[in-house]
Amino acid sequence: MAEHPVIHIVGESSSLVYATIERLLRTNTHLVIEPTILDAIKTTFSAELEFGHASVFSSMDLAPSSGHRVLLFGHASLERAEGWSTQPELSDIELIHIHAAEQKRASLGWQDAEVLIYDMIPMRVQPFSLPASFAAWLPALKSGKEPSFSMGQDHWWVAELDVADALARLLMCDTPFPPFCSMSGRRAWSIQQTYEEFYLLYKRTMAGQSGVFGIEELTAAPAPNIELQPLVITDQPPMSIKENSSLRPDLSNVHDALHHADGDGWRPLVPIRTSLMHCLASMLDPSQLSV
Repeated sequence: MAEHPVIHIVGESSSLVYATIERLLRTNTHLVIEPTILDAIKTTFSAELEFGHASVFSSMDLAPSSGHRVLLFGHASLERAEGWSTQPELSDIELIHIHAAEQKRASLGWQDAEVLIYDMIPMRVQPFSLPASFAAWLPALKSGKEPSFSMGQDHWWVAELDVADALARLLMCDTPFPPFCSMSGRRAWSIQQTYEEFYLLYKRTMAGQSGVFGIEELTAAPAPNIELQPLVITDQPPMSIKENSSLRPDLSNVHDALHHADGDGWRPLVPIRTSLMHCLASMLDPSQLSV
């Protein structure tokens, strides 16, 4: 590994971008960031930059070159990357395309790796990254109404911090990214189970703000009965549409790559209740965590 790996951050300025940058600032990397968010990064993470070993540069000052890695978030065009005076030599850099599985897949033609992220719970509220169910539930709860929802497919929720941590671990390894990998949680959550957790956290937050606690807010809520699924998706007999829609993404590629990188595999550590709490806090007060 290079003494100071050089990683370029390009694309949509999302909550995951901030989380990934924050995680990489705990390493010895040189981060190259577009000018539109550079000042915000320096302000938000001033302590990490002052006392850590990482450095940040503007893409106006440091263009991609041999041995660098480029992280493209979302589906922004590389041609619009700020500061790139010339198109980099494609054979000399590694392009890693990272986007939500819900976004339409579009081949870039020369990407080296693609990371599909399923059911990530963001820490910072943005219209395009917030799960639609969360966006519908909060206004209903604020107005005192019971949200209506259909019993759809399961969700494999994963915390944004776990995704950012996995990306950083792979980036700090000499081995190239796997050509394709998926990231998601390992446990299936029904929409009803997810809503019950969301509702509990909302009620407790409102009680904390008002100082009025009832039995419902003070009673310890039992953990939902969520079954852990194996990492590898094995061959299955013909399934119904409902069964196929609930099949978890195959996590074997990311697990193997992480195990090769540092001896550990894909084991998300942040509880979903904690992730929901951070997300709800941002939804209730976007000014504190907006990007």
